[in-house]
Formats: sequence, C-alpha cells, structure tokens
Amino acid sequence: MPPALRYVSLSEIALEDHTFVVTYRPDLQALQQSVAQVGVLSPVHLRQPSPQAPLQVVSGWKRCLASQRAGQTQVPALVYSAAALSPQQACLVALHDHLGGRVLNAVEKGRLLVCLLQQGHYPPEHVRREFCPLLGLPPRAETLATYSTLVTLHDALQTGVVEGTMPLETALWIGAYPPPDQEALLGLFTGLTMGLNRARECATALDALCQRDGCGPAEVLHRLALPEIVAQAQLSGPQKLDHLRRVLHQARYPRLSAHEARFHEAARRLRFPPQISLRPPPYFEGAYQVTLSFRHRQELQQYAERLLDAAGHEALDVLVDLL
Repeated sequence: MPPALRYVSLSEIALEDHTFVVTYRPDLQALQQSVAQVGVLSPVHLRQPSPQAPLQVVSGWKRCLASQRAGQTQVPALVYSAAALSPQQACLVALHDHLGGRVLNAVEKGRLLVCLLQQGHYPPEHVRREFCPLLGLPPRAETLATYSTLVTLHDALQTGVVEGTMPLETALWIGAYPPPDQEALLGLFTGLTMGLNRARECATALDALCQRDGCGPAEVLHRLALPEIVAQAQLSGPQKLDHLRRVLHQARYPRLSAHEARFHEAARRLRFPPQISLRPPPYFEGAYQVTLSFRHRQELQQYAERLLDAAGHEALDVLVDLL
C-alpha cells in the first residue's frame, strides 16, 4: 500500500522516538526561519508502528522540530503503515534521504550504521560491504565497531568529535573508562585543543601512569595538578599543552627527566653558539652527537676551537657522567 500524503498534527508525532532519527546536534536557526516564512516544502516520512501508537519519524525529524519551534501545528507528511514500511525499509529510507541532502557527521554515520544493524537486522558483513562505502567509510570490521561505539558515548564526547575539538580515537579511549574518570578526562581534553598525535601522546602517558601506579586517570590528574594547568588564564593554549606534556613526561620518566635537566644545564654552561648543536643519545645510552654549521674556513676554525675549549670544561664531566 502506498503512503498517504496528508498534513499531520505535530501532536500525533512521537518526536522523542529516535528509532530512525539520524540527525545529531542540528543547527535549526536557518531552517526555522524558512519554515516560519514558507512552511515545510518537502514532506517528512512517518511510520505508524501500530494502529494506536504515535507516528514515528523515519526522515524529516529536523523539519518537524523546526516547525514546532516556529509555532507551526502540522507538517506535510508521507505516512506509511507498519505493513507498508518494515523497519528494514525504514532504515533504507532514512539512509538515502540523508545521503541526498547533506554531509553527515561522524555521530550521524554511526547512528545510521546502528540503525541498519539493530532495526534493519542486516548482517554486519552486509553493512560493512554495502553501506559503509555509501557513508564514505572503509568497509572494515573495526570501522563498524568504532562508529557503533561512538553513538554510545557520553554526549560531551560525541559533541567533541562532531565539533572537531576531540579526535575520534581520543573520545573512544576516554569512553572506555568508568564515569568518574571520564568526567576528569573530559575536563582535561576539552580544556585543551589537541591534534591526534598530541592527544595520543598524552593518552599513552596517562595509561602508563595508571598501570604503573594501580589507579585511575582521575587520581593521576589530581596528583599531578593537571586541571590547574588547564585553568591557568595567563598561559596560551599551546603553552598549557607544553606544560602538560612536560609534567606527564617527568611523572612517567622521573630518572630520565632528571638526566635531561642536568644535560640542559651542563650544555648551557658550555655556551655554544647556535651553529654548534649538541644532542644526547636516546635515553642517554650511546654517544653524544655534535653538529656544526659553517659557511667558510674561518668559521670552521672558530667553532673547532670552541669544541676544544669545551673538552676541558668541567661541564663536560657532567655530560660524560650522564651516559
């Protein structure tokens, strides 16, 4: 039976029923203004799951919400019976209606995949092979697992991913911890804008400290006073991040950090010009490396003399002792 096209009262629609709703964090301002001026131009798709049940939104939830906020009482709709539109078919309507309309964010892609799995009852292999490419995602098992997990995370984590203030990998990492630790980590990672590499570095350090000390991230953050670093108004974002990384590094590698501090102090006392670069070996296991930059013979002679002078300096004894 084809759907019936009619105007439906918003009171007949269960807007809180998100069975097939994909939209996440919609910006309704422009649409609301449009609806207030000319109404809803494209019918929404609604489904009657049972004779006495409220109507489900299959596609067009954003239009319904904008109409409600604009003071409208009804919307044009294609209304399907449960027999005419199965849950699997409803998933396909939701999928293709959104694909033709706009670019979906990561949470919306996750919602579509979960809908296809849970409501459409498609096998995971079919979802990976047929639907992931439609969403611009690689057809791999880990893709399905990642995006299915994303939609279960704390709303603040999902928002961070959508707004680009938190890498998806970081959100999933935070979401694996218990709620008290999630709250503490949220304050840290939303207070600082980090790219994937920096976020991964901080996450690795925190995991290592938690494993070594037998505690959760919230305790580590409190002990190292990391929230206080984020709250320092006199520091810029990059300065806060540099400070945070130093503190984590020192806590994770106390002996190495002490060696690094002694190295920098001894190297400072040698007073090398910028053209002479002195670098320690990794973890102070191996030999120092000296690099010279020069443009003519006199400069080379001058810098060679500086190196000879350094050979007799007491700071060199400190550097040798560090190895």
